[in-house]
Amino acid sequence: MSQLLYRTLLIVLLLTTLFSAQGIIGLWEIKNVTVGEESMTPIAKWTNIKPDGTYTSGNGWLQNSQGTWNYDEDKKELTNTETIGLIDEFGAFNVSFADDNMIWERVEEGMNVTVILQKIETIPQAPADMSQGLWDLVSATDGEKDITNSFDPENKYYIFIRWDRIYVERTPEGNRETGYWHMHGHRPEITLLPHNPDKQPESWRVENSMSKLVLTGISDSNKGKVYKFKRLNQFPE
Repeated sequence: MSQLLYRTLLIVLLLTTLFSAQGIIGLWEIKNVTVGEESMTPIAKWTNIKPDGTYTSGNGWLQNSQGTWNYDEDKKELTNTETIGLIDEFGAFNVSFADDNMIWERVEEGMNVTVILQKIETIPQAPADMSQGLWDLVSATDGEKDITNSFDPENKYYIFIRWDRIYVERTPEGNRETGYWHMHGHRPEITLLPHNPDKQPESWRVENSMSKLVLTGISDSNKGKVYKFKRLNQFPE
């Protein structure tokens, strides 16, 4: 076989593959995952299926997966092969489409798994992405009681949630406290892990937008407390 004929056949094969797989190519957000009867939908999970036979995936702005994909047009099966993550032991997904959604289905450990994906234009933001930044305390309540003035009488408290998973607090006394922060992968919950060994970790439920942050205590030590913040673009004096 001549080199020219070989290259021609490769091009034809590539174009045929792309044409048959055109429907799955694009940026998709995973809107729902069910395993058996249980919903296990991750937050802001996306996958970008590229025309060159590769894909990348992540949660929010954090990419955590990449690999290659292959689509069998006859069987309507999609196989993803990781290059940086763990080997997928469960094989190909059966692919179908309904109401502008792509649906992946397969069996894992005897349970039916269904993944519903929706095509999107931009990578979705997760609570971890929107929570990053500098936040100034606006109000604090404990149950029905407003404790803003007693908790932070001189309006000194702020928290800086950094991209490198470190947080920095200025306490109501004006001291600097630091630690690690971790966002739950399936729920909008943040855990603050102080560097100070004398302080205990605390978890909070997160509600946020680009300009507001609300932390509601869910640990034994902070249950019932609600802190509301506004975003700052520079450190206060």
